[in-house]
Amino acid sequence: MSGSRIFKLANFVLAVLIVAILWPGAAAALIQEVRADRSVMTSATQNNDSDTEGRKKKKKKRKSKKKKRKKRKKGKKKIRWGQKRNESDEKYDKRFKRLLKRIKQDKAGDYRGGRFEDESGNEIRLWTHMGHPGCPFIIRSDISKEFTAHLAMYMEMLHREFSTAYRILLGFPADVKEPVEIITFADRGTYMKAGGLPSSGGQFGFAMHFANDRGQSWPARHYRMMQFTRGITDFAKWPKGVLKHESCHMELYLRVGYKLDPTGTIGFPIIPPIWWNEGQAGVFENWDFRKTVDENFDEIPNRGRYAPMIRRMFDTKDWKDFDYYWTINRGKWDSEGRVLKNYAQGWSICAYMMTGGLKGRNDFRRIFDLTKRVGTNNPDISFSDRKIQFSRAWAEVFPEEAQAKLSKNWEGWVQEHLPKDGESVVDEEFNLRSHGYDPDTTARLQPITDEKKQKENDEWVKKEEKRRKKGKMIEW
Repeated sequence: MSGSRIFKLANFVLAVLIVAILWPGAAAALIQEVRADRSVMTSATQNNDSDTEGRKKKKKKRKSKKKKRKKRKKGKKKIRWGQKRNESDEKYDKRFKRLLKRIKQDKAGDYRGGRFEDESGNEIRLWTHMGHPGCPFIIRSDISKEFTAHLAMYMEMLHREFSTAYRILLGFPADVKEPVEIITFADRGTYMKAGGLPSSGGQFGFAMHFANDRGQSWPARHYRMMQFTRGITDFAKWPKGVLKHESCHMELYLRVGYKLDPTGTIGFPIIPPIWWNEGQAGVFENWDFRKTVDENFDEIPNRGRYAPMIRRMFDTKDWKDFDYYWTINRGKWDSEGRVLKNYAQGWSICAYMMTGGLKGRNDFRRIFDLTKRVGTNNPDISFSDRKIQFSRAWAEVFPEEAQAKLSKNWEGWVQEHLPKDGESVVDEEFNLRSHGYDPDTTARLQPITDEKKQKENDEWVKKEEKRRKKGKMIEW
């Protein structure tokens, strides 16, 4: 090595030693520079570069997520529940905002509308909308202000569309003389605490003035409808079949009305025949509000949980003749181990009346007029004189030959619209499986009795229900 090179190296080493004594950090940096020239990286440098790379990745990920959210939000169509067919989006949105402002949470200690508790006994306050023109309902929920607003707009639409349907069937709208209270809870426990019936998803009360569980100034004296969502808080994903079913009871009771007792002071509800009342509710629980009333009438035979049952029951030992339903009361309806089958046959009788042309509609109107005049022909009361009076009135309008004709018309409709070799209706497999029936057997209504097959069926139903909840299915 030459002298000059040795001199330079000695000077460099000396400089490093001096810096190391005076400033160790600088020495390390200097040494690092030398090593960096030889592409040798310290752990500190690796960490710094790794941090920088990590920040870049995180920033890129945040941007990607934000972009995806914007894309989803842009692609998601806003559902305007209850929008009128000729109403612009702007007009609806203004109407919705006005309604949203009217919804208030009940004040603590204000029990005019009742006192409510959850399953654990904790007091809860409801979100309440006291109604507006076109919506003769007091809408309440413990879910949210927005859910309550959607429900109010939905009920306005439901009342409007169902009124149109009943105007076609009867020739006149309902005479709503007082508000109807509609309450929707999130949980079944709260529903039960508020007086919900066991094994029910919802209920309609038509004589709540006898319960006396609201303040004297509460506007809804007679009618109250309750249901629960099983924890669902997204209005779009909440199945609304029970809501539509119970709302049909409400619409019917609004039309048949009340009678006063002999003193003229207390109103007693007129009770329609059970098969006719539940049969109509079975029809309306499948109503599709995206379609017109006429389109809904046309589709009655081709949808719902009862159509596939009737196709299998007809002309088998499960089938009951018309006389069975003509004389049935609520007690018998619930106690003979065939409640679901009774609902199915009640549905089919009303489906015939609502879609069987002039003959069917004429039968529907005659039963309505008779119900409004005297009530059901077989009430659950112990006053034998009243039973005889009601039965006589029904026998005068529907003597045996008239009943036989109605029965023939009904069974003829079933054979025409729901033949055993007919095509499957919408959701046929799911509806049969969820009630424990074999969808592959069409000659009769076959319960799944084999233990292994029952287990497989239960797993199938749970999987399908889970898929529907996760999917983008919107419940109308």
